[in-house]
Amino acid sequence: MTQLQLRGEPLVWAITLSSASCYLLFGYDQGVLGGLVTQPSFLSAIGNPSDGYLGTIVALYNIGCLVGCMIAAMYGNVFGRKKSIFWGCAIMVVGAAIQAATYGAPQLIVGRLISGVGNGINTSTIPIYVSETARSNRRGRMIAIQLSIVIFGTVVAYWLDYGTVKNLTGEIVWRFPIAFQIVFALVTMATIPFLPDTPRWLYSHNRQKEAINVLARLMSCSEDDPQVKSIENEMKEAIKLETETEPFDWKNLFYDRTDLKNYRRLILCFMIQMMQQMTGINVIAFYVTIVLEVNVGLDRGTSSLVAGCIQIAFWLGTFPPMYLIDRYGRRPILLIGSIALTTTMVLFVVGISMNTDKSSRLALAMLLLYEISFGMSWNSLPWLIAPEITPLHLRHVGGAIGPFSEWMWTFVIVLVTPVAIANAGWKFYLLFCIMNALSFPFVYFFLPETKGKTLEEIDYVFASDEVRERMMARFARAIEGSYGKGFESSQKTSTLELEKQV
Repeated sequence: MTQLQLRGEPLVWAITLSSASCYLLFGYDQGVLGGLVTQPSFLSAIGNPSDGYLGTIVALYNIGCLVGCMIAAMYGNVFGRKKSIFWGCAIMVVGAAIQAATYGAPQLIVGRLISGVGNGINTSTIPIYVSETARSNRRGRMIAIQLSIVIFGTVVAYWLDYGTVKNLTGEIVWRFPIAFQIVFALVTMATIPFLPDTPRWLYSHNRQKEAINVLARLMSCSEDDPQVKSIENEMKEAIKLETETEPFDWKNLFYDRTDLKNYRRLILCFMIQMMQQMTGINVIAFYVTIVLEVNVGLDRGTSSLVAGCIQIAFWLGTFPPMYLIDRYGRRPILLIGSIALTTTMVLFVVGISMNTDKSSRLALAMLLLYEISFGMSWNSLPWLIAPEITPLHLRHVGGAIGPFSEWMWTFVIVLVTPVAIANAGWKFYLLFCIMNALSFPFVYFFLPETKGKTLEEIDYVFASDEVRERMMARFARAIEGSYGKGFESSQKTSTLELEKQV
């Protein structure tokens, strides 16, 4: 299919907007059932399940996402970023149609599993697609925009749920919101075929000419521009260096002896998404109306209204990172976020445990502040860091391991939450108080700063001193090859900085 020959900023924003519709679908699909799980017509259609069975139905979506992540890890690098996203959306259309036509719990489960597979593929691929087509000094902003759109999708889902519940009757109250997600998938499917794949993926698959063309279009310059040639040579050297590794050995997961610490980087991809889920965010995302009714003590109508307001607060919290991530770095924002989340979660638990009118108001206020704090910190950064820290030849694996961890822990939390809230009450939230507190030392001791670095330069962060010197020598030769011997070293611009300048 003929691609749109956009260049520079228009091309970057076209990629961002096409990906955004897919991420809007991600957020919408996560939030749509949260406003329906207490509706009598919906529960009647699926056989009035028990709390445990309802938790299983909702959580099985995450099993589908796990499968999608594994598919992306195995085949994502074969099909490329574009095709993976297209077919991920197509699978989600099928799953949404099955869910909207549900006449029983088994059919709903099948539909959610299928939708989960598509979403797992998408969430493993889109952060890579955006990261590999964005400038290093804007990479954080672009991912933050994408994750803000995810939360906006959740907001749309909750308010559409609220509108149908208040103004409609019968099964359309829940069938229409579930079916509406198809619109977002179709937008991405209609636009992404006209956009290019990423230069780094193309170059690593021996499509160098096409990769250089896309790189020149992203940088809005000619293909023979020295900046393009420099980054081309840098990619070439990075691919050579990254693939000069030992054969896979499970022992390296515990004692990483590779030059670039590839195994350590994959473990960090898993751990940072696990820590994100252990903040407790998906208890609110999936079961906010239950939390408000059971723990805070609001009636059903008020709970639905407040749930929508909470999601708006969450969304508003996602705006500051668009400007802060690339200015102040990843680590400071995560560390401040850990402190804020721990504080608000502890006070929320205090409020619901005392169970008075005043303490319930305290709990509701802390819930709002918790959502804003999460939106400003841990919402987007794990999705950014995972594809950033993995080398090119393993980026599809790292990009899948992060979401795999996300969906695995989401499954566990979503599965146990209804029963835990019913039986343990406020004590259930003590788990998240502890995990929020532990997220601070995790970030402080284990996560490196990646602000302002090109994707190739991040290899330096994990290399030992000896390996770093060897890498710098190889990249220096790459620079020499692109600029020629006629230039003095003082006249040359480091290729690691070129991407930051354009």
